[in-house]
Amino acid sequence: MRAGTVLAAALVLALALCACRTVPIPGPKIVEVPPGLSLQAVEVAVLAGINNVKLPGWYDPTKELPQADFDTMLEHNFVSMAGGHSWLPGVRKDGVRYASVDTRGHHLLVAIHLATDRLSIEFVESRNLLQENGRIHKKVPDWIDNLANHIRRELARLSSRARGVPMAPEEPGL
Repeated sequence: MRAGTVLAAALVLALALCACRTVPIPGPKIVEVPPGLSLQAVEVAVLAGINNVKLPGWYDPTKELPQADFDTMLEHNFVSMAGGHSWLPGVRKDGVRYASVDTRGHHLLVAIHLATDRLSIEFVESRNLLQENGRIHKKVPDWIDNLANHIRRELARLSSRARGVPMAPEEPGL
């Protein structure tokens, strides 16, 4: 009987320790878009945020590109050039840009719903992040918050550029 009590106590302790490493799966993270940006400009800022890089100095958010040229520019300047940073851009489908983190055997995929007034970043799937019963590794909300902050920063930069506010000169190597 004593062994059963000890085993039950050990099981409760193990579950409690595991629960300390998890939090509820976060709901959608909303990112407000500054007024006056086109959907193309928003997507450029989103990709710069995903890659955690400054916007290219030559990009003009006040000029719309034909869709095929825009898609080529995104692929060349953001999607195929990604790497070495925590988030990676994924495909765009039906107004949603996907982004993922793949590090040390862990995988997190989010969907970023694109719009000119606000973005919504939503959890899609994970691997090896203790996901179970509506809970996930405690770092996941931080990762999503960091992504949202990077996107906010690039939206603000792009909004300033669209309003004609002079930007700081590009640093060499960026």
